[in-house]
Amino acid sequence: MPLIGMAIDLVAPSLPAIATGLQVSHYTAKNVISIYLLGYAFGNFFTGFLTDAFGRQKLIRFSLLGFALASLIPLFWNDITALLLSRLLQGLTLGAVSVLLRAIFADILPPEKLVRLGTLIGAMWGLGPIIGPVMGGYLQVYFGWKAGFCFFAVIAFIAWIATTLVVPETHFNRHPLRFNTIRQHLTEVFTHRTFLSIIILMGLSYSLLIVFNTSGPFLIQSKLHYSPIFFGHLALWLGVVFLASTFACRYALKYYSIEYLLARFITILCILAGLGVILSYIVHAPLVLVTGISALVFFACGFIFPMTMGKGLSIFRHIAGTATAAMYLVNILITSLTAFIASLISIQSALSLMWLYFCLLLASVCVYWGMMRQKSM
Repeated sequence: MPLIGMAIDLVAPSLPAIATGLQVSHYTAKNVISIYLLGYAFGNFFTGFLTDAFGRQKLIRFSLLGFALASLIPLFWNDITALLLSRLLQGLTLGAVSVLLRAIFADILPPEKLVRLGTLIGAMWGLGPIIGPVMGGYLQVYFGWKAGFCFFAVIAFIAWIATTLVVPETHFNRHPLRFNTIRQHLTEVFTHRTFLSIIILMGLSYSLLIVFNTSGPFLIQSKLHYSPIFFGHLALWLGVVFLASTFACRYALKYYSIEYLLARFITILCILAGLGVILSYIVHAPLVLVTGISALVFFACGFIFPMTMGKGLSIFRHIAGTATAAMYLVNILITSLTAFIASLISIQSALSLMWLYFCLLLASVCVYWGMMRQKSM
C-alpha cells in the first residue's frame, strides 16, 4: 500500500529537474503524473475481470515483477518517450496490484469490516505521501531524478519475493471470462446510483491531492525558488495531516454515520476553498496561504476518500473484482483528467491553485447533494 501512494509523491519533487534534464517543457513534464494515472486506471479495470476469472495469487506476483521491470526503463533510455512509457507501464502494473489487494480483502472480510477497513487502507496508503516526497527530494538533490526509479525497482522486487512466499490464493468462486458476463456485471455496477456517486466523489477528492503534486513543485520550486528538499518536507507534513485524518476518520465512524460526516466535510471545505480564493487576492504570503489551505484540503480528503472507498467496497461483494475495477477506473480517470488539465495551466501564483481547489470541491458538493444524498432520501 505505501508503494502505491509513493508512486506519485516520490516523483513529484523531480518534475522541474525532469523538464530541464530531458529538455522538455513544464507542461510535458507534468504528464509524467497524468500518464501514470491513466495506466493505473486501466490496470485496475482490466485486472478486475481477470482476477474474478483466474484468482488473485499469480496475478499479483506477475504485476509486481512487471512494475519492477518497468521502473528500470528510464535508467537505460534518457528520453521523454521512454520515461512516459515507463510511467504508463508502472501505472498498469501497480493498478493491477491495487485492485488485487482490495479484492483479497473483500474475499476474507464481512461487509461491516470492509467499511472500517477503508480507513485503514487509507492510512496505509497515506504512508506513501509522507515518505515519498522527502525521499524524492533527497534523491533528487544528491543523485538525480533517475534514482527514484531505481528505488521503485528494488522495492517492487522485494514485494514480489514477499508475496510469493506469504500471500495465498483467496478467491475460489470464480466467474468465467465471458463477454456477456462482463457486460452483465458492469451494467449492475454502473446502474447503481449510490455506487456511481461514490466513485465520482473518490475521483474528485483524490484529484485534490494530485493537483498539489502536479502544480506544487513548479509553484514552490520554480516560482517561489525553494529547493526540492524543502518541497519534500512540506509535502511530508501535508502527508502527515492526511494520515492523521484517516485515523480521526476511523474514530469518528464509531459515533457518526458516513452520510453525516461526508455532508459536513464536503460543504465546509468548499466554503473554506472559496475563502482561499478571496484571500489569495489580499494576502501577500503565498507560501503560507498555499500551505494552510492545502493542509485543510488534505485533512478533509483523509475523511472523504477512505469513507467513500469503504462504502463502495461493501456494496458488491459477490463481484468484488469487477466492482473494484469499475470503482478505480472512474476514480482514476477523473484524477488523470484533472492532472492533465492542471498540466495545461501555468501556475504562476497561489491564486491559480486556490481556484483549482475551489472548482473541484464545488463539483464534489454538486455530486453529493445532487446524486448521493438525493438517493439516500
